[in-house]
Amino acid sequence: MDIPTKNLGEYVREKGITLTNMSRCTGIPYGALYDSLLSPKRKRDLRLGEALAICKFLGVDPMKFSEHEEGR
Repeated sequence: MDIPTKNLGEYVREKGITLTNMSRCTGIPYGALYDSLLSPKRKRDLRLGEALAICKFLGVDPMKFSEHEEGR
């Protein structure tokens, strides 16, 4: 799994953001969000467009989740 996807998943988990609402607002299927962000096996990296849509939904700069920032 790539580091930005991992960092974004940790952020979503820490903030208690629901994937159902995120899916509804971003148009990204719930299953894709779960497999990328919350699944214990996390076997799917986010696509760039998905990551940008999620960051827009969250109101967070995508660079917050870059490899250099490590999500913090």
